Amino acid sequence: MKLQKVYHVGIPVDNLDRAKDFYTKVLGMEYLGRVGGNPNNPDSFPVHGVVQKLDRFKCGSDDIVLFERPRPIHRDALDQDGITHQAFDMDWEDYDDALKTAKELGKYHRSVERDSGHTIYMFDSEGNYLELHFPRPGGRRG
Repeated sequence: MKLQKVYHVGIPVDNLDRAKDFYTKVLGMEYLGRVGGNPNNPDSFPVHGVVQKLDRFKCGSDDIVLFERPRPIHRDALDQDGITHQAFDMDWEDYDDALKTAKELGKYHRSVERDSGHTIYMFDSEGNYLELHFPRPGGRRG
């Protein structure tokens, strides 16, 4: 086997509607639509008696899919997953506004300045750990 590219990135969420608001209104992703939830669809897949639903988004040219858990788990991502996270690039010029927004939402965890740029670590509406990376203009600091 030889993979060619990522088809989509899947992120588990407890509540699709709440997560959809966060990923569109806070992170600015383009909402493409909801799929699933119909037990009569031959493609449906029930887990714990719940037919799975998902929301599709565009992030630049990449596809992001939010998968609703069949049972909410209200987890502590850092405690249970360590530093596992989804990482997204943003424009260097948007760093200050993003940092302010993350803090105002109470989702901010920490920020790091690297040779490659600045990074904000925060949580989404579902407790998933996210990295917002702001690449330094002109590349790495030398």
